[in-house]
Amino acid sequence: MPTYTLDRVISQTTFWSHDHKRNQIEELIEQADLAKDELNRFMQTLSNKVNNESGKRISYIRGPLKTRERIAAKCGITQWDNPSTDKTSGVKKPLEVKDIARSTIVFRTVAQMLAFRDYIYTTPEYQALKDKQTPAVKDLWAVGIQDQYKDVKFFLQVEINFSTKVNNVQMPKQKIPHIVELQLNVCQMAWGKTYGHAFYNLSRLARIDGEEKFVWDDPQCVITVPGNIKGKVGDKLRTAITHCRSIACGDQHILLATNILSKLISNNLKLPSARERETLPAAKHYSYKNGVRPLVIQCGPYAPEKQANQDSGPAQAWAISHLASFIWANFTKSQAKPGVTGTAANWHAQG
Repeated sequence: MPTYTLDRVISQTTFWSHDHKRNQIEELIEQADLAKDELNRFMQTLSNKVNNESGKRISYIRGPLKTRERIAAKCGITQWDNPSTDKTSGVKKPLEVKDIARSTIVFRTVAQMLAFRDYIYTTPEYQALKDKQTPAVKDLWAVGIQDQYKDVKFFLQVEINFSTKVNNVQMPKQKIPHIVELQLNVCQMAWGKTYGHAFYNLSRLARIDGEEKFVWDDPQCVITVPGNIKGKVGDKLRTAITHCRSIACGDQHILLATNILSKLISNNLKLPSARERETLPAAKHYSYKNGVRPLVIQCGPYAPEKQANQDSGPAQAWAISHLASFIWANFTKSQAKPGVTGTAANWHAQG
């Protein structure tokens, strides 16, 4: 039976045609349920090839499958049952969503991670994709990025025996490829990610003339936090601010930035007071009072030395940028260390 894919780029493969993106999404979720087992087998094989310093096998974390709602959002689907509301610009095709099934490995040292990375380059799962026009690996450690989150992200091709119904006709089972994602990380980054992503998530929502770009002192730059995710953003931001204060060591700019963002939370992401919670059901004790109105931050020049206008958009944008740099400056000072063992270490030594 015919299958559908995208030519010359890394792409998923489906029995449903390109004209049926909702059906493609549901089929890809079915596929991913099988592909996650193949990814697990791939990880088990690789974990036998490299050990940590204590001689134990590297452990890995299997992430949950990406939900239909998250895939749909990437593909511009705002209402599953109403195609007329679909977005058409700046969205992905279902076959471009490559991380429905995914795993993460967190290493103790950068040297271990790089050895493991180099070994993956030799595997058939990577080799099947390496000559595509879109990259099969995104290695932020290799490009010299400083003071921000960085990892190594692989797309790998696994083979699954799969069948599904198309227009109520059961397709014969056949072997097809499915793309999965594998992230390599080090513990310092994993720790930093817990806090740094609070600021990173805000910067990703910045736009300049419709382009995703964050320049904190540019008046044309606007951060818009949709109302339906304000709660999640606020929770992460509150945790990150508390942590930044705890490691500020008296740095006045850091303390100023945390105060600015604390005011942002107090004014725009208010939780019910203790008295108000007495009249609310428990499920709403931590529901934000500001409803679904978007949170808008207008960027622009700000002089922290003056400590003025701390409720302004420029002050908030400066604080986001300053604390993001502060977090990554503290958690990216990792160096390659000895201690890599196993087959992957031998491969790394030959490079």
